[in-house]
Amino acid sequence: MIKNFQGSYHDTYPQGKIKKPTEGYTEIVTPGEMGITKLHFGILNLTPEATFFDHSDDTEVALIALGGHCTLLVGHNGNKANGILGERPDVFHGEVCVAHIPHHTTYEVLAGEAGIEVAVCKVSSYAESAALILEAGETADEGETHLRIWENTLSGSADVNARGMHMMHRGKEAICLHRFRDMDGVATLDVTRTVETVRVRLHHNDILAIPEQDNIVSLTSEGVGYQLWVQPDF
Repeated sequence: MIKNFQGSYHDTYPQGKIKKPTEGYTEIVTPGEMGITKLHFGILNLTPEATFFDHSDDTEVALIALGGHCTLLVGHNGNKANGILGERPDVFHGEVCVAHIPHHTTYEVLAGEAGIEVAVCKVSSYAESAALILEAGETADEGETHLRIWENTLSGSADVNARGMHMMHRGKEAICLHRFRDMDGVATLDVTRTVETVRVRLHHNDILAIPEQDNIVSLTSEGVGYQLWVQPDF
């Protein structure tokens, strides 16, 4: 259920293995791991002025700028989108910038002077949608993408009324990247499965996977936290 970006695990649940980085990209969750069947999730870390090139193949790709900025070159032939992705130093300062890349489309990330960290989310799709590079806080219109993406900030109070919990579609799998401003922070969630409720503790850089049959029923946080949530939207 939980995998840390640095490679450690928590709780007993079917787990996968973090793959070796490729050109700065670390694949963390793929379908068939951690109870997930549709979503891919990884982190791209580029040093200043480094580049990364990839192809979306049979998936729709969302690039979520966590910190730093880059020039993004998307597509070829008639479906192109070029622009700047990323307008904040880290996840605790500013709103998110997201790019959506349709299937069978090339994309190249050219890191800026401060480098960039990007969450990379994928889901199988053959929709003939246009490439989008959104500004900070801007969201795609309904039907333009098959990935639901939103952020949630935890105040650090003893009991949190989490926006992310309310935005989740029940009966759909989800992946969440969790971070703390103070790396010693911890969040506690109760997750209901078919016949039981499991208590889960989230630490800095943990990736939480919620299979379709599971639901989050409560959340508390010790420390100021951040969550990036992803769900398939079909």
